[in-house]
Amino acid sequence: MYLRNALGALFLSVMSATATASVTLLGSRIIYPAPASSINIQFKNDDSIPYVIQTWFDEGDMDAKPQQINRVPFITTPPVFRIQPKSGQVARIVVSQPDKLPQDRESVYWFNMLQIPPASQAAADKNAMTVMLRNRVKLFYRPAVIGKPGNILSGIKVRTLIDPHKGSGLQIDNAQPWHASFVAISLRIAGKNYECEPVMVAPFSVHTCWFSHTKQRLQGVGSVKLDAINDQGARISENYPINSQ
Repeated sequence: MYLRNALGALFLSVMSATATASVTLLGSRIIYPAPASSINIQFKNDDSIPYVIQTWFDEGDMDAKPQQINRVPFITTPPVFRIQPKSGQVARIVVSQPDKLPQDRESVYWFNMLQIPPASQAAADKNAMTVMLRNRVKLFYRPAVIGKPGNILSGIKVRTLIDPHKGSGLQIDNAQPWHASFVAISLRIAGKNYECEPVMVAPFSVHTCWFSHTKQRLQGVGSVKLDAINDQGARISENYPINSQ
């Protein structure tokens, strides 16, 4: 039942079709607070047919198979279940090896869910495409001692820098115990805009993006705009003044 390709395994009976996920996970991320013995996650099926849902975790490798989850200290019960049409379902996540997780910072894993339609559906409609859809969201394990981040952007520091080979760059310093998940990073200086690829910066880590097309030092007064995702899945923004000499 495992879907190797992240976009889905397609069993074709027509040349083209459009597929959308009928079963959704409530929330765009999962937060696991360390004191909890388990947490519940909720699924919703908006379709008129039932589905089988298979779940597993990975450490960041999209091609990781369900049988490799023994390396991940989390399990879902049940790992495979049936969700009825127009209804919801609750599954439980349990941390199986908390002693293997650091207690001074967040850890991140990925939760996978595979939506498998009934085989009878394809047999009933010869002109339909049967699609197995996979969704993948981050799971953050949060030790009790670090608490909640509040506004994650308030503890971020930024600065511009120059490298003779890489050119001008922007350094983002996350000296906090939480992951900072950025969805947009931009620098405006000397009347010009520069963009960076969105990244997730790990706790107590520094990330540098390079503007390779700009070999000269960026000078002048400007600002950096960071957009990130908070615990609720909402987008938050912060502007940081830059004065590069």
